[in-house]
Amino acid sequence: MPDVSARVLGIMGSPRLKGNTAELLEAVLAGARDEGAAVERLDLVRLKIDPCIECRKCDDLAECANETDEMSEIYSRIRNVDAIALASPIFFMGVTAQAKAMIDRCQSYWVERFVLKRRAYEGIERPRGLFVACAGSSKEIVFDPARHIVRAFFAAIDYEFIGEVLLGHTDDPELAPRKAVALEEARSMGVKLVRR
Repeated sequence: MPDVSARVLGIMGSPRLKGNTAELLEAVLAGARDEGAAVERLDLVRLKIDPCIECRKCDDLAECANETDEMSEIYSRIRNVDAIALASPIFFMGVTAQAKAMIDRCQSYWVERFVLKRRAYEGIERPRGLFVACAGSSKEIVFDPARHIVRAFFAAIDYEFIGEVLLGHTDDPELAPRKAVALEEARSMGVKLVRR
C-alpha cells in the first residue's frame, strides 16, 4: 500500500538541469510519486551555497554558524523528509562542486553523530538515502571516490543508505538501450525509497 505521508527530496547536484543525471533523478522521483509520496526536487546550482571554511563553530552545538547563504534550504529539509535521492554526474571521479559544497556544509551533522554521539533517529525508522550518478567514462572505477563521499554524507546525516543507480559511459553513441535500463532501475529505486 502506498505511503501517502512519505516525503522524498531529490537533490540535483548537476549544473546541467536537463541532462542524463536529471533524467535518472526524475525517474526516481516518478517511482516515489507512483507510491503516493510527495516529491520535491532541489537544484543546487540555483542556490548560493558557500563552502565550509572549517571555522569549527559547529563543534559545540552541532549547528553551522554560516547564515549568509541558502544552505538553510537544505538543513530545513534533511530532518523533515523520509528519503533523499542525491544525484550528481561524475567530475574528476567525484561529485560536482555544487554537491560537494553541500555535503561539506553538513559537517554539523557529522559532529552531532560522531562527536556528540547523538543519533537523530535512535529507536525509530531512519530516512533512506539513494545515490544517482552518471559518468562519461566506461571504467567502473570512475564511480568509486564519489561512492565513498556519498556514503559518508548519508552516514553523517544518519540516513540508511539503500543503494545507487549508476550509468557509465554516457559518451557512448549507443547509449540508448543501457539508459533505458537505468531509467527503469531508477524508477524501481524510487519505489524502494518509499516502501517499508
